[in-house]
Amino acid sequence: MEKIAFVGWEDGTAGQVDSWIASCGYEVACFVHPEDEPPRIDAVAARNRPAKIFDFPADGSFKGRPLLCARDWPKAIRERGIVCAIVTLADKERRVEEIRVAQRSEIALANAIHPSCIVLPEAVLGCNLIAHARATIGYRTEIGDGVILGIGTQLDHHNVVREGVTIDPGVITAGNVLIEAFAQLHTAAAIINRITIGHHAIVAAGAVVTKDVPPRTMIAGVPAIVKKMF
Repeated sequence: MEKIAFVGWEDGTAGQVDSWIASCGYEVACFVHPEDEPPRIDAVAARNRPAKIFDFPADGSFKGRPLLCARDWPKAIRERGIVCAIVTLADKERRVEEIRVAQRSEIALANAIHPSCIVLPEAVLGCNLIAHARATIGYRTEIGDGVILGIGTQLDHHNVVREGVTIDPGVITAGNVLIEAFAQLHTAAAIINRITIGHHAIVAAGAVVTKDVPPRTMIAGVPAIVKKMF
């Protein structure tokens, strides 16, 4: 199995992917906090969450593996003989920023695609794709770098999803949908055919999108309407 570093550890994504990444042929050798100072665990632990079981870094480790704190993390992982990584940071812009850091440093970037996902013929996948269980990537759909697809996401044919997009569980897009960079589609949103979601736009949970969404706009409702521009 190829050794891999996870860049980012908080907000659940790293833990979820760690639970099944071995089925993709990777062994998580370490986690990375891409800052020189250790993370503030008190701030993370204080978040109000209903679940009782969480892992937090302790004594320089996380989930039983080393946690490296280094802004120059490509150098830090190379010193451990690791030349492959996946960036799991929740912040969309920071996620793509660290992907570019890896590329400039010639660190290979993995795709984490759950074995239950369906990837239809001639789909084009960028690097550092995280596709959770039962996601579907349709025929000739194009996925940019640093995209996260939540559980049960369904992207139909000829969709284009630009870099840094996060799509939450249960979202459905029809054919020929364009989702521009750093947009966020929340749980169970539905997008009809030939719609464009502008860059940095936010689609609320359960929204039904029947018209193009301008950049930096939040929409919600059935049918969805503009709630805020930012």
